[in-house]
Amino acid sequence: MDRRMVPMRLRSKIIRRIAGLITRLLDHQVLKGAVADMTEHEIMDVCLLVPDALMTETSVIKLQSDNPIMVVGDIFGQYGHLVRLFNNYGHPPEQKYLFLGNYINQGPRSIETIALLFAYKVKYPKDIFLLRGKHECERLAEIYGLYDECVKRFSRRIFHAIVQVFPYLPCVAIVDNRIFCVHSGLSPMFSQYDVTGIKALRKFIRKHITLPSESSTNRLISHLVWSDPEESIDLWDQNPVGLGYLYGAKAVEEFCERFEIQQIIRSSDVIQSGYEFFTCPKLLTVFSAPDYMDIYENDACLVFLFRMYKHSEIRGQLNVVSPIIRLRNKPTMRMNVSLSSFPIEFGSGIRLARIFLCSLQHLGYSNSSFLPFVAVACLFGSTQCLSTILRVTERSPKYSAWIPSFDLFILPAKERWDLSESSYLGI
Repeated sequence: MDRRMVPMRLRSKIIRRIAGLITRLLDHQVLKGAVADMTEHEIMDVCLLVPDALMTETSVIKLQSDNPIMVVGDIFGQYGHLVRLFNNYGHPPEQKYLFLGNYINQGPRSIETIALLFAYKVKYPKDIFLLRGKHECERLAEIYGLYDECVKRFSRRIFHAIVQVFPYLPCVAIVDNRIFCVHSGLSPMFSQYDVTGIKALRKFIRKHITLPSESSTNRLISHLVWSDPEESIDLWDQNPVGLGYLYGAKAVEEFCERFEIQQIIRSSDVIQSGYEFFTCPKLLTVFSAPDYMDIYENDACLVFLFRMYKHSEIRGQLNVVSPIIRLRNKPTMRMNVSLSSFPIEFGSGIRLARIFLCSLQHLGYSNSSFLPFVAVACLFGSTQCLSTILRVTERSPKYSAWIPSFDLFILPAKERWDLSESSYLGI
């Protein structure tokens, strides 16, 4: 049935049933290895409505970080990790998400993965955003796993229902006009057509990518999902895979300068540490499938975009998921992991430490003799420690206002702070 011909009554009926589908997809037994309790018709019905939710957007999504955004890289059918991600950081609409593509193939549960993401998109269209990756095309889905999984568990009909959604997926998201999010790469078309400024960039992408569009027939989509960074070149070179380009540090610099972009966030590549800054640190690659294919023993990473205050600048934090391989026993979709996080400085690749200032009374000390002191707690990664205590003297009476309050400073991370460098506190 053509999605545009779906009767309103049927549309409402499908939407009402989505909550039950989500509940069954999140059942604890599914994480233990059981297949989700869902039917072929349920998934096909969801696929029928997803294009409507996607068509309210354009090929380039404009986002604001008024509410924090979690940016997620490649998932590759690792459904257990996807659910754990939601459990740790919040399910939509509690937490807003931006996924950078490559949801299917390679992993064991592509159907559950795409079903949950599509169901959330229909139910909460303003709280989850799905970009197109290189694997969101019919040809790669046939070769790398989705087709075989569909035929084995259901039929070819469900495969065609899923891949018919892919042409509606947008390709770019721009957050606060400063953070450019894309699946893989840049395009020389931006400079060839002399596009300048963020508004002109959005207009150019919307003009050259009208949804629905196939990546195999659209030149700009091909560049955005197939082009890769390469340290050995400065600008552009042919991509050996035959699609897109290779681009170097100078191309990244020119792109960011031309459009006043502070940071580019991409995925597409397996990164052992879960994240990697390019030679030009304005390009950040994140990979969000831990222990990829049960072989790589790699970490995963997500980027948390937020503002401290309503009108403050956008900030970033890397959330790293590290699999604990030595605790693995029988095969399940559950994975033992450790979580860590640390803020970063956009555009420079500098890892930061969070410096908290508060009174000792705020920390639980009741003795009034401690009140003239200010405690400095440094957080490196996920480890919190009280690093030192600085006495507030009469020469710095302004600190007395901090005794009942709580302030936050962001500084470059160090193994240990030297009191001689306490000028960063204004002492």
